[in-house]
Amino acid sequence: MQPRPVRQMRQETIRGGKGVDAPWIADRQPPDLTVKVSQVKDVKAQDGTVYAASSQAHSDSGVVEQDVDRFTQHVYKDPETGYEMPYNLYLPKDYDPNKSYPLVFFVADASANINNTKTPLFQGNGATVWTEPEEQAKHPCIVLAPQYTQDLVQSIGMMTTDENVWTPGLTLVTHLLQDTIKNYAVDKTRIYGTGQSQGGMTNIAISDRYPDLFAAQWLVACQWNVQEMAAMKDKKLWITVCEGDNKAFPGMNEATALWESLGSPVARNASPWWNSKSPVAELDEQARELAAQGKKINYTVFAGGNHMYTWSFAYGIDAIRDWLFAQKK
Repeated sequence: MQPRPVRQMRQETIRGGKGVDAPWIADRQPPDLTVKVSQVKDVKAQDGTVYAASSQAHSDSGVVEQDVDRFTQHVYKDPETGYEMPYNLYLPKDYDPNKSYPLVFFVADASANINNTKTPLFQGNGATVWTEPEEQAKHPCIVLAPQYTQDLVQSIGMMTTDENVWTPGLTLVTHLLQDTIKNYAVDKTRIYGTGQSQGGMTNIAISDRYPDLFAAQWLVACQWNVQEMAAMKDKKLWITVCEGDNKAFPGMNEATALWESLGSPVARNASPWWNSKSPVAELDEQARELAAQGKKINYTVFAGGNHMYTWSFAYGIDAIRDWLFAQKK
């Protein structure tokens, strides 16, 4: 889905015609898929019945969104701060509270910060990909996709900022995550964090403050204060950026170089960078070869592209999803 015009954007969003960052607030909405159908010619059925043409138009606005409809929507009220945060939750088929399941915690980018709880489910596939029947057959899991609304932006500020500081929004989303872990059958040794842009920054911030929380994280098109990221040198990470991302690419180059200087080896693909338009089977093979190096930190760079382009393809790489679920505390 292409983004609609935004009301307010970071000044650096467009520079020289090249996309750099996601907007702060957007007026994105699901598209209107209402259709009108008219029968312009007679139609003869197999039994010989003839249905005459008609000028009457039949309208239907019913929408079947299997990916989105697998989630239920809820609102979390934080007893500490008093703020409310809507969220989307997926429970595996035949969910049994007496068992334990891995948890995938996905946070969308800042352009999803609107008053529509389901936005993380249609702003890319970073939440819904884990609930596909084929994926659940391999990796049954709970999926939590919080929604940081425009109301929250206007009342308590952005969840993440370029100043790379802890915010009330980060407190709120962390409390939601902790509440989910407490109230559902979550395997605490297999909590996986992921997100794009704002969502990746959120993951980094939470991981810095709660170092024992995540078994592994997949950071897509994001960056943080590099010196603070020194605390992540021993974590299990898969980082995905595009060469044309003017913030995440140099930011993660610095972070991975720092980790290496601190004695943490990084598996990385060398230039020429990977081609995001390659067949999925080829990308899977490249990812498996990188993972086979057995290093905790994997860094993959894709040629060209820009910031928001990265998550249009990243979550479709099966081998990275498989790598994530292979990790355990």
